[in-house]
Amino acid sequence: MNKRARGHALPLALGLVSAGVLALVVLHDHGNTAAARVRLTHAADAAAYSGALVQARALNLLAYINRTQAAHQIALAHIATLASWAQFGQNEAARLRRGNPPGMLIAMFYGPTHAMAYASAARIESVSGALAHFADAHARHDALVHDVLSSAARAVLRDLPETRQQAMRTVLSANYPEWPLPALGPPSRRDRLALAFVQDRWPGFVQRYSGRRGGTFRAMVLRATDRYAFLGPRRGLALNPWPVSLRCPTLRHQLRRLGGTSLTREGTWESVDTQSHHALRSNKYIGCYYREYAMGWGKVRNPGQTDREVSLPHAPADFSRQSFWRWVQENAGWDLLNGRGNPLAYAYASQQRQRWHGRGMAAYAEVPLGRAGQPAGFEIVVRQPAELLPALAGSGASHAGGRYAYAGLAPGEHVTVTSAAEAYFARPRPRDDGREEIATLFRPYWQAHLVAARGARRQGHKAVRSAEATDER
Repeated sequence: MNKRARGHALPLALGLVSAGVLALVVLHDHGNTAAARVRLTHAADAAAYSGALVQARALNLLAYINRTQAAHQIALAHIATLASWAQFGQNEAARLRRGNPPGMLIAMFYGPTHAMAYASAARIESVSGALAHFADAHARHDALVHDVLSSAARAVLRDLPETRQQAMRTVLSANYPEWPLPALGPPSRRDRLALAFVQDRWPGFVQRYSGRRGGTFRAMVLRATDRYAFLGPRRGLALNPWPVSLRCPTLRHQLRRLGGTSLTREGTWESVDTQSHHALRSNKYIGCYYREYAMGWGKVRNPGQTDREVSLPHAPADFSRQSFWRWVQENAGWDLLNGRGNPLAYAYASQQRQRWHGRGMAAYAEVPLGRAGQPAGFEIVVRQPAELLPALAGSGASHAGGRYAYAGLAPGEHVTVTSAAEAYFARPRPRDDGREEIATLFRPYWQAHLVAARGARRQGHKAVRSAEATDER
């Protein structure tokens, strides 16, 4: 090749090399921008999933708290029942020792089984120590219900927004460890990422309801206590087999055992146990009637509830100096012939009742019925300033100018990605009855997953800026 040809080829080669270098610079800038977007997308998805996971764990914790609250209510019901039984046994032992009524009479009228049960009360000593232990156990359960579990539920609901945001900040920081400052901040900072919520369904997703009257929690506790026969109605009726009075030949002596454990309107437990021998009597003044001989009684109640005993008469300890039927006519007005209860034993039980102070059922957390079919979802926007991109970070790389200048991001602009996640309710296996399970905070079946982001595309840049301004505050 001659010198003239080489002279023409050299400028051409230099031009091609320059064009190639410019193309590589532009490709480098675009590649760094695309890589930054991919990295930011992964970080945003990880942060959103972590936030939804925090929500799911909080909802499951609330479900466990609700179920633990129900367990404590069952324990409180058992404690009240045990206390009334203990008091019942102590009073029955005292009546047995006094022979009022005598054990032989119970055996003659109602058979050996009832007589043996009555005689077994002789082995019962003083139960004052047991009643003190029961009262202490009741107080400790009541403190756990209100001061521990209920306080924990309030703290979970109060702190969840901050806990969720802190978890997402931690994830972003872990995905960008090369930055000394935390990878979160207002958009005006050019050395940090910016995180903002553009949609959030958590506010109002969980509400607290009173556990005292109505509501899901009370019904759940009552269904749970129905499984325990010890807490169910305690009723028994025995009749002697032969006629007693010519005036009323169809009537018989009766042995009535009554009792039960109930949940009051104030959310406290009440337990009552009574047993009485009702001897059939008759006279010329009132005809046939039942003379009640109280054999055993016991009662536990919360004095904070509406006092129904204020109208009960103060029954005397014995009727050796007055007629039973006349005292009833003058002071109580009980139906001595057609009644089915143990009014005298109940009056004794009310006079000697155990007065336990309790705060009743605590408030519980639950998903409102109107939102039970909607997951607790949210959508976030994460923005990375252009100054943090490698191509524009002052690393010494040469950038093309003029028509070949990089036009993807200018200083002051951002790489922006959106991500969405939600906490949702799903049973691990179908129900036995085939029905769909409604989302509830009484079953810990809450999970988290990512979902398609929709809010940012629908609302545009104005919504993003507004959300970022909210995050700055």
